[in-house]
Amino acid sequence: MSKNGNKKRKGVALLVVLLIVMVITILSLGFLSRSDVELACGENMILRTQMDYLAESGLEHAKGLILNPQDVASEYWAGGVAQQLVAGGDDYYDVEVVRNDSDPTERCNYIIDCNSYRLTGSEEVGRSSLKAELRLDPCIAYWAGTSTTISQRVTIKGDVYCNGTLTNGGVINGDVFANGLSGSIAGQQKAVGDLSLGWPRVTVEDFTLNYPVQTVGASLSGVTFGPYNPVRVCYHNGDLELAGGVQIEGMLVVEGNLTIQGNGNIIRAEKNLPALLVTGNVIIEGGSKLDVYGLAVVEGQVQISAGAIGVSILGGLFVRDGIVEIAVDSSGNGNTATVYNGPTWRPSGGQTGGALEFDGADDYLQTSGDPNKLQLTGDYTMAVWIKADAIQKDWAAIFSKCSTDGSTNHWTLQFNNINPKKLIIHHPAANWDTGIRLSDVAGAWHHVRVVRSATMVTSYLDGNEVHSNTWSVNPGSGTGHFNIGADRAASTNYVYKGLIDDIRIYDRAPDANETYPLVNPIGQWKLDEDGGDTTTIITAPSKTAIVVWSQAGVAENWGQAAGAFFRSIKRN
Repeated sequence: MSKNGNKKRKGVALLVVLLIVMVITILSLGFLSRSDVELACGENMILRTQMDYLAESGLEHAKGLILNPQDVASEYWAGGVAQQLVAGGDDYYDVEVVRNDSDPTERCNYIIDCNSYRLTGSEEVGRSSLKAELRLDPCIAYWAGTSTTISQRVTIKGDVYCNGTLTNGGVINGDVFANGLSGSIAGQQKAVGDLSLGWPRVTVEDFTLNYPVQTVGASLSGVTFGPYNPVRVCYHNGDLELAGGVQIEGMLVVEGNLTIQGNGNIIRAEKNLPALLVTGNVIIEGGSKLDVYGLAVVEGQVQISAGAIGVSILGGLFVRDGIVEIAVDSSGNGNTATVYNGPTWRPSGGQTGGALEFDGADDYLQTSGDPNKLQLTGDYTMAVWIKADAIQKDWAAIFSKCSTDGSTNHWTLQFNNINPKKLIIHHPAANWDTGIRLSDVAGAWHHVRVVRSATMVTSYLDGNEVHSNTWSVNPGSGTGHFNIGADRAASTNYVYKGLIDDIRIYDRAPDANETYPLVNPIGQWKLDEDGGDTTTIITAPSKTAIVVWSQAGVAENWGQAAGAFFRSIKRN
């Protein structure tokens, strides 16, 4: 073969080699370019995931501080900028927290905006933005340490705990944790064991020892305490009266009963303090009003007169023995009667002012079982206005004083069980016939009075004598309750149907020159109340998050919200 032929073959081979090299180079460049894109995409995905996690951590940060705002300067944590999980790094998040006020009575929802980012120089990269709605739940507005009844004039906006059976005649806009429930609620009934929230450890010693204390007198009127710097506790050892126009900007501690009279009584908690601690009862008298901003802790009962102007608690009420409605004893002897099962107040329907109407099914009133009160041992005068229904149950009682266990009527005014029914006086093991028939007092107002002088007993109807004779059986000691509208055991079998007005009990007969009404009754219930205004309890977790002390004296956080959850989380 010629030299030229060999050269041509070598040239072709070289060209083929060059083409192959070019193809390999082009393919390699493509692979490298694709690898760079894939690497960049992968890094971006990792960065985005990291920023998402950081934004979610910011939401959890906000959740924790909303649940426990004790160390936050403001009412609740409103957020912050340039927050970091790891100090000194390049990753940051900004948080903004706003309470959801779309419903002015709803104080358990918070809107949280969280923006996370990485700083490269001064440039933000890999930004993630999440918006969430946080709900504090369960959040206890009202805690009762025993079985209790919510009257028709009570409205609770929040969750309820009852260590027993809850009978609801009012409005509960929340869940109920109770062993039993009667009545309707807006939420769900749950078992008491489902709530991981304990009674707040709020004791007199803890708060009087750990804060400056201002001792106050036994009766306060038209005065203002605070605001203090530092925060201060107003303290009274014994029963205390707020007689109107009293404002306390701090905490009120009462070792005894607290009685509220008049209007303009306001207690407003300082941050991290309860508003109120009472070791006895809180008694809201007729024509009175109380406003509490913060947590109220009551070791006894909250007794609200049926004539009270109203009670408002923005925070929470934790009360051992529950809320009860009361009728006042006008004699001044403290025979306050608790109202049961919702008899109807008739403020303009009585013979003298208002009256109370009993349904004949289960309504009644009952005083405490103080053995030193309402004692009749010999002479007495009993008087009452009644407008009876024409049909009464056998042994239906107008009123009754009984033994401590409710097993014995010690002295009672009641209808008997024969036809036609008559009013009788009952002493232990014996009855005395008043001669007054049911038909004599049905359908219209009539005044019934019975007087015992030595062994002579006399009955009167509308001031006219009906029956009089000797009766040697003495009344019983009456160590237990005084029931109005029911007999000894307040059994539904023996309750009265109709209206009752102005009950008066005297431990003496009238003097020879004395006419009725007598002075100085040992018990008088005018029953002129108008039913009172609504008691409202609205949960406010940021106002009730407090600092308490453990048994060892270590400061701890406590709040009425036992938990929280995100109702929604959205990417902005």
